[in-house]
Amino acid sequence: MFQEERGVLQGETAGMQKSTLAAVIICAALSVFFIYSGILSLFYLVPLGYAVLICGSIWIPFFITAGANAFISIVMSFILPERSGILWVELFYFTALFLCFAWVMGGGKLTRIRTAYRFILASTAGSVAFLVFVLGGSRDSAFNAALLDMAEMFSSIVVSSNEADAVSQSAVRMTFTPENVLEMSKIILLRGGAVFSIFLMFFINRWAAFLAVRLIKKQRNDLGLVEFFAPARTIWALSGSIAVIVLARLLKMDMLDILAWNVFVVCAILFLAQGAGIVLSFLSRRTGASRLFISVLIIIVIISPGLNTLALAALLLLGIAENWLQLRSPKQEVPTPGL
Repeated sequence: MFQEERGVLQGETAGMQKSTLAAVIICAALSVFFIYSGILSLFYLVPLGYAVLICGSIWIPFFITAGANAFISIVMSFILPERSGILWVELFYFTALFLCFAWVMGGGKLTRIRTAYRFILASTAGSVAFLVFVLGGSRDSAFNAALLDMAEMFSSIVVSSNEADAVSQSAVRMTFTPENVLEMSKIILLRGGAVFSIFLMFFINRWAAFLAVRLIKKQRNDLGLVEFFAPARTIWALSGSIAVIVLARLLKMDMLDILAWNVFVVCAILFLAQGAGIVLSFLSRRTGASRLFISVLIIIVIISPGLNTLALAALLLLGIAENWLQLRSPKQEVPTPGL
């Protein structure tokens, strides 16, 4: 998945065929529709990714999609005046994520570096835009309203589940107020939560875009996590970030603490991906029946509270262990520029 794809679908960027241009326009319309569709909003980048793959360029799909979103946003600000206060923040956020994701998908000279590095840089830039959107937008914005609703729900669940005496319940109510939960959420976002969220969104949408190409165009273009290996010096960055986190806490340096946590989260994501690659490599060597059984078992673990946390920790440790143990076949060097 993170390794350089076998080759983005080739297309004409200068004299693009009318059918391809029409498909890009349709994809742009779908991306904008998904943004405002509710349940499909998680996948609003999939049509953009598909458009990048079919035309072989990041710029044409990006400009068409960003332009369509800007037009709809401006129109909606006139229809719903309460949205006008956050119009420019929303435009900055969605335009930045469109550009970052198009770069992750590939196409052109700017993508001749390893996909893992593109993911890291794009997720970092996207998380900055996300934080501007969350922290820079109006407190009455739709996102903050949704976040406050979730905070109130979490607060009520914690309070109602506490069966202690009246004094303890009062202390819990004072601690887990919606405002405190909201503030805690923003602290987590600053310390790697935003990077992880954007990384996960890019991962899901990129996988879905390649799946769409496989189903519609009958072509497969990504290598998958089986052949992913974290960059060689990631373990040193992980170790250094842990040391800096401890030091920043002792010296009470918030900015250094935030930076170190973000580095730690990025490294942890890479090792999680490496651990997933080890598991998938193991499954690929099993028989059909045993592979099905293990896959069902993994799904049960993922949806089980508590067990999924332990599974993630095990996956992380497995990825880290491969720095010293050969858990898969030796990595094959791929002669791709910048890999």
